[in-house]
Amino acid sequence: MFRVKESEANPSISWAMTALLAAIVVAALVTVWLTWMLHLEQQMIVELIRGNAEISPDVVRALPKELRWQFGLAIVVVVILVSTAGALVVILRAYLASRRSLREVKVLAGDIFASMIQGVVSTNCDGIVTSINPRGCALLGIGLESVGRPITAISRTAVPLDKLSHEVLDGRRPLSDRAFTVVRNGHTQRLQADCHLLCDTDGAVLGTVLHLRDVTERVLIEERMRRMERYMGLGALAIGLHHEIKNPLTALSLHVQLLEERLVEHRAADVDEMLGVLKTEVTRLNGVLESFRDFAALRTLALQPTDVLLVVEKAVRLVRPQADVQQVRIAVQHSESGLPAVTLDRAKFEQVLLNLIINALEAMPQGGDLTIRVGTSDSQFHLEVADTGCGIPAEVQPSIFDPYFTTKSDGVGMGLAWSEKIVQQHQGRIDFESSPRGTRFHVIIPLVVQQWA
Repeated sequence: MFRVKESEANPSISWAMTALLAAIVVAALVTVWLTWMLHLEQQMIVELIRGNAEISPDVVRALPKELRWQFGLAIVVVVILVSTAGALVVILRAYLASRRSLREVKVLAGDIFASMIQGVVSTNCDGIVTSINPRGCALLGIGLESVGRPITAISRTAVPLDKLSHEVLDGRRPLSDRAFTVVRNGHTQRLQADCHLLCDTDGAVLGTVLHLRDVTERVLIEERMRRMERYMGLGALAIGLHHEIKNPLTALSLHVQLLEERLVEHRAADVDEMLGVLKTEVTRLNGVLESFRDFAALRTLALQPTDVLLVVEKAVRLVRPQADVQQVRIAVQHSESGLPAVTLDRAKFEQVLLNLIINALEAMPQGGDLTIRVGTSDSQFHLEVADTGCGIPAEVQPSIFDPYFTTKSDGVGMGLAWSEKIVQQHQGRIDFESSPRGTRFHVIIPLVVQQWA
């Protein structure tokens, strides 16, 4: 981190102040000494004159001139010493003022450096860390004691800062927007790094400066925007498919029914079986088409003040038998003071909650803990569904909200897609964190949801 030396933060009497005080003391002592010596000399001369009548009158007349000359010389010396001391005082005051100003600039620069939302790390040409701000320490998971150590000591496989620094020093050109993914305590963090040369005012290279930015939230927003774009495209596609497929399906279903009536007296068992297959598949295809249309279409929400604790308790009662069979312990956590009513489409919110709970149970076939947390903060409602299952594989995590994406042999891949769609209709968002120790889904919805026009 940017530091200020102790001597600068608490200035004391420096060598210059000591020299000034010594000069003043010496000047004072010299003045006293000269005055005293002149006084003694004058007394001696007076006594000598009184005791020796043979001294020439010319000598007596010259003595005052000699004394005045010596005294004048002493005054000149004292004036020079005092002037020198005064000049030193002025110089010292200017020096202390400039050092105080420099200290204030350093403190301000340090405050700005420490307040930056980006992580900043600087190194010299030998790869030694010369400064790091608190945000950089937080992003890298290190402490301020890293200052003065080689940059290799704070580099990680996921964030190779040493390679970036060496590449910039060797190539003499900056690097921008290098993306890294860090997994810390089960949380995935997306970082972007820039690196450029650190130069003085004369252009001499002093080292490198690395900037680190946490772009996790931005990446999530971009992913949600891409999914919303797909939803909008699916809406137009669904309308066309529903029109082009629904009518043939209706005709096919009608003709199957007519064929069944024609063969009611003359048909074998295998004919009944084939007709049954036709009717079942037509019904299933019609259901898929309807669900696809419903998913892609924007439906009006039936918003009303909802007691979310009652919805949670109802969902827990529905899945309790299955949880008991799997030996899954369910815990509901909420504020003891209760929760305010949340403006929701109760039926759709219950569908989201059941989808998340069922997914959590399927992730724990051998038992575990299922925790449901509900609460509010900053005019928002929070719902968390956490399990202790095996987690979601990293390679499929980017696709879990895609329609019809599933890793289950008997699934259709619409549960999470439906859940995200419903949450977005409530002007909220749904995120997740997953590791081998389990998965946690987090739903955030405004306490008061505005109805879409």
